Amino acid sequence: MKKTILLLVTIIFISCNSNSQGTKENGKIENGIYTCNRFDWQISIPNGYEIRTVKDEQDLEEVGYETVNDQVPDGMTVRKNRPYLIGFGVDEKNYFSASFEPLEGTKKMTLPEHQKFVAKLISDSYATINGIKSEQELENKKIGDYDFYIIKGKLYNQKTDELLLTQLIYNTYIKNHLFSVSINYSTEQNGKTLIENFEKSLTE
Repeated sequence: MKKTILLLVTIIFISCNSNSQGTKENGKIENGIYTCNRFDWQISIPNGYEIRTVKDEQDLEEVGYETVNDQVPDGMTVRKNRPYLIGFGVDEKNYFSASFEPLEGTKKMTLPEHQKFVAKLISDSYATINGIKSEQELENKKIGDYDFYIIKGKLYNQKTDELLLTQLIYNTYIKNHLFSVSINYSTEQNGKTLIENFEKSLTE
């Protein structure tokens, strides 16, 4: 159950087909800074955080794929193996992940439509997992030059009300792509570090 919880929000880009082709060289890491070559973006890797490999991301995606895919309406599928940009974390509950998904061949949605659809998909998917309950908040925020929608989810142990995980999804459209960021944390300090580090990367 734990890995399913952690991965549901990493595979939520919805398309009309299941083919996804990534670019092998999406960026580079030098001196603790990732530079993206798909659009103008750099992000620092915080001290103490380790790089997550493409294989790490793809292996974890596989865990939650069936759970999410069962909630998708007819005529749509969940894309697997998204074009991955960068990820880093301290463990499986506290990490940052970013992808850059082409919109070509996908169902056309405005950002508000996409937010509503993805929020419902996540909520419905969590409802299928025994032993947890969830809360969800929706927000819109301009960060630097980009207008993001944000979905914040909190997952609790249903019996004890213990907060297990907080998850944030930032999505926006850039160059006919969906730029998607997932921030997951189980401690407020890790959450503060990851959120501030990401938002600073778009404003400095």
